[in-house]
Amino acid sequence: MTTPANASARRRCSGDFAIAPVRYVLDMGCGTGGRALPLAARGCQVTGVARSADMIARALQKLAGRAPTPTPGSQQADLQPLELGRHFNAALMMFAVLGYQTTDTEVSAGLSAARWHLQPGRLLAFDVWYSPEMLSQRPPERAKVLDKPLDAWQRAAVLEMDSVGIGVPCIAASGRREPNREAADDHLVHHSFATEREQFLGAVGLELVHLSDLADLEAEASEHAWNVLACARTV
Repeated sequence: MTTPANASARRRCSGDFAIAPVRYVLDMGCGTGGRALPLAARGCQVTGVARSADMIARALQKLAGRAPTPTPGSQQADLQPLELGRHFNAALMMFAVLGYQTTDTEVSAGLSAARWHLQPGRLLAFDVWYSPEMLSQRPPERAKVLDKPLDAWQRAAVLEMDSVGIGVPCIAASGRREPNREAADDHLVHHSFATEREQFLGAVGLELVHLSDLADLEAEASEHAWNVLACARTV
């Protein structure tokens, strides 16, 4: 899904920091293609990659017959290692794609993959969970009811946090057909400090040029910013 914050983030990063117009975009962790359509409408040629074959199938179905020329494309591939054999003007890793790389090795490999596909002086935009807010405010527990045609599920997210990552066990319980059935789906999302992120970027040849609250791009990243937007330029 494309949000106003993400659309504004792309405009701000491209307008303030790009050395040339952005036309060829690599969307790493593209999901079902929610970013490809608005980017294509702005004249970009988008190549999306995702690990899930089901996500890619849904993206291609969504894009078929709807995208203006140039038509976005999607393909199944792991974030690391990733070698598409071509370079791009810009790359995106949005909606905690980088956060799901939960070890130092995985974070470095993901950033290296992005750097490998970018021309000199070009941009990588990504969002991450921000350690100062995580450690000072602690994100609240969340619950949501998913009302489907044949059933309804109640999903609760309970965050278990440590100094290097956040475990997010999502418990879903059926409310109609099988009220006693429960399923657990654990996620581990990495959070980081700005200095830590700069070290990761510098090690692979990227320079941090922008960091702000993702919900308010005019606001600096602070202990009140749960999710931050970062832009980095290849050096």
